Amino acid sequence: MQEAIQTHNISAFEANASTTTNKSLLKKFFTWCDTQQENQFFWLGVSIFGLIGAVAPLTLLAVYFFGDNNFTLWVIVCSVNVPVLALNLAAQPLKITIPTLLLSVIVDASVIVASFIMLIVR
Repeated sequence: MQEAIQTHNISAFEANASTTTNKSLLKKFFTWCDTQQENQFFWLGVSIFGLIGAVAPLTLLAVYFFGDNNFTLWVIVCSVNVPVLALNLAAQPLKITIPTLLLSVIVDASVIVASFIMLIVR
């Protein structure tokens, strides 16, 4: 009879339930990056062939043709894309590599937009 009347402390369950709903978007992104570790060769290919082989040259072509061959934009593009290559060659975990890749794609897109703005203003 005592087992049926015995009460349990449920405050530990309530504390765990409230902490799982308060994850920030950045923490979810880094957790997702950790789960991508099994796809490391895919991300290596995306980084080298997709970014270094395609996006960076297209960005530099946009700077050359539309941005008056601005040296500042060349330095920005080169300095943003080199860390992606270095991190992949150093075989760093994807928790570091994917955010760097995302940041470089965002900067490359903004440089392309800046080049087109320079073309329109000229």
